[in-house]
Amino acid sequence: MNFSRLTQSTRFIIVLSLLLGFGGVSFQVQSSSANRAVAPVQYSLEFNGTRAFTYLEGQCAFGPRPPGSENLTECGDYIIDVLESKDWPVQTQTWIYQETQLRNIMAGAIAAPQYVLLAHYDTRPIADSDPDPLNHSQPILGANDGASGVATLMELAGVFPEEAKAVTMLLFVDAEDSGNYNGWGWIVGSTYFVDHLSQAQKSNIRAVILLDMMGDADLQLPRERSSTPALVDAIWQMASELEYNNIFLSSSGPYVIDDHRPFLSAGIPAVDIIDFTYPYWHTLEDTPDKCSAASLEAVGRVVEAFMETQFVMPTVFIPTGPPFTPDQLILLSMVPVVIGGCIILLVYKLKFQKSTE
Repeated sequence: MNFSRLTQSTRFIIVLSLLLGFGGVSFQVQSSSANRAVAPVQYSLEFNGTRAFTYLEGQCAFGPRPPGSENLTECGDYIIDVLESKDWPVQTQTWIYQETQLRNIMAGAIAAPQYVLLAHYDTRPIADSDPDPLNHSQPILGANDGASGVATLMELAGVFPEEAKAVTMLLFVDAEDSGNYNGWGWIVGSTYFVDHLSQAQKSNIRAVILLDMMGDADLQLPRERSSTPALVDAIWQMASELEYNNIFLSSSGPYVIDDHRPFLSAGIPAVDIIDFTYPYWHTLEDTPDKCSAASLEAVGRVVEAFMETQFVMPTVFIPTGPPFTPDQLILLSMVPVVIGGCIILLVYKLKFQKSTE
């Protein structure tokens, strides 16, 4: 994944641009009388962090898992075996990108999901953020960046009620993490998946929850800025009810280019649950010992409880506009520079005219 941290002046100009009609994104929740009912306060939560951690280790046992590798193929087969052992119907979506065979794995409500829970199961082919330049050409193990989200989905598959399979898709996407390497883009698998949804399928999806880099032993989850605010509020409120406020923070994090973005661009409410402060990101040190069963359990139980309420009392989240694209953010960040340059030129022009009079 990639991200953009905006300066104060850039945030100001974005707000100003919204007011002046440049466009942007806002979201609201539409509630029926049923939605206004008081949510249950007791949750029968079964998510087990220790068991989820074994799935994390199981993926890492295959070694680095870049797209097109035998390791990734074997890991994908392992994921499918676990899902089928829990009686989730599974299908795959295959295609060729950059002369490489890619595969998304879909389980549960495949034809018409109301909820999509996803994670990427590939790992970055290069450790380009490793402090040792000699390691930059090496592939990463991806214990947190990839395996943590997948492990959480695998454990959720075993604790969700049977009726979840009729409305929920568990989606494991390929080729998220090869951006800026040999001409590859970011978020390839999720983009392909969304591009091949019909309009009816897109309209049927109530919410998308992306789990990425959420196994860090020192887990801190700010609110990812491009995620649907109302959906973020609902999940973070659930975290508060479960007393995970020390992990699900009230502060805002960066904008992240991640697998939720294709859904947002298609008008589908989506949230990215991610800790981007992970110090071992895209390094050879992204290994299981840097991760925690307690972190997996915290996120897993919040998602389990949130989905438990949705199965009983669905909420409708209505996006009213697409998010800013990375290119739009760059253009908007240039606005204060252009305005400042025009002001400087005008001042110099006035001074020149005055000096020649």
